[in-house]
Amino acid sequence: MSLLSPSARTLGAATENHDNGFNAVRLACALAVVVYHAYQMSPTAAGLDPITQWLRPVTDVGALAVGIFFLISGMFVSQSWLRDPHLGRFALRRVARIVPGLFVATLLCTVVAVMFFSERGPAGLFDPAPWRYIFGNTVLHWLQYNIPPEELAIPGVLGGRNLNGVLWTLYWEGRMYVVLALVGVAAVLPMRQWLRGAALFLLLAANLFPDVLSGYLWEVRLWSLFLTGVLLQTLAPQLRIGPVHVLCALALVGLNWTRSLAMTGHPLTWFGIALAAATLALWIGSARVRGVGHVQRHDYSYAVYIYHWPVLMMIGALVPSATPHLALALCLLVLAPLSLLSWHWVEAPAMRAARRWLKRPPTAEVTPNSRGHI
Repeated sequence: MSLLSPSARTLGAATENHDNGFNAVRLACALAVVVYHAYQMSPTAAGLDPITQWLRPVTDVGALAVGIFFLISGMFVSQSWLRDPHLGRFALRRVARIVPGLFVATLLCTVVAVMFFSERGPAGLFDPAPWRYIFGNTVLHWLQYNIPPEELAIPGVLGGRNLNGVLWTLYWEGRMYVVLALVGVAAVLPMRQWLRGAALFLLLAANLFPDVLSGYLWEVRLWSLFLTGVLLQTLAPQLRIGPVHVLCALALVGLNWTRSLAMTGHPLTWFGIALAAATLALWIGSARVRGVGHVQRHDYSYAVYIYHWPVLMMIGALVPSATPHLALALCLLVLAPLSLLSWHWVEAPAMRAARRWLKRPPTAEVTPNSRGHI
């Protein structure tokens, strides 16, 4: 029996329920990033994984997976805003989703790295550098661009290298949340219509007139995919993605194959790769996926993503002869319990606490003309 049932429902219907495949897609993307870095960071044979070797020089499997992350994030974050367009409540939800898990991961990995992989050992925990690193990453360095190199590493710990090189994407995601909130607050039309127009305008600006947001956002590919997710969410009540659309996307890639090969020396383009991958992700995400009920209810992808870099670094220090395959296998063994504990003990409880707080009745007196927002 196929794992995927034919998807006749809309994207909006899929994202309103838990029987979709978006958690599975996110987990697959997180694991793809782990594979990419396991090869890159191998202590014995650092190089490129087989999929990246095929995608180069256009992109790599890690960048593609992160791009799909941002597409899905744009969809669900804009859905959150459409459901409750209140700045304070939106901010609380975003903080509850990102910060508690990030704080615990950064604290745990830093303490372990300082105690067992540093020149000073446990005594290093009494230095200010580890705690400055923990605080700075927990608050996403206040979304600043020019982050001093010493804020990304701790002297004498794991060779003074960047302790978690994937966190840069969280800085970008935070910036995108801010822009989405500003766009939402500035609405002068019905919210769905307003977000649709704003997403189209900003997509055009990002690709044709990058100076529109060049002082704040300039990761054009990630920004474009996030905005595409926003646009898709505004169309979600009518939008249906199925296998036919995946085949059409692959056909478009094929039609451009020989021309791209002749002009660039590579048969693929970033647009073609992103189009095919995004359409496949949306089909799987909106379908009723069978046999993965646990993953549908629990999102382990965030923990896999934020823990894997420091885990790979520590494996490299402990097993300097590890091949990419061995490092990957060991990393997955460590990530399995970490991701389970992070979701069930930190991330999900934090989100439940935020929801309970938001459901509290207002303490201030509400006048008859008040809208009752908190």
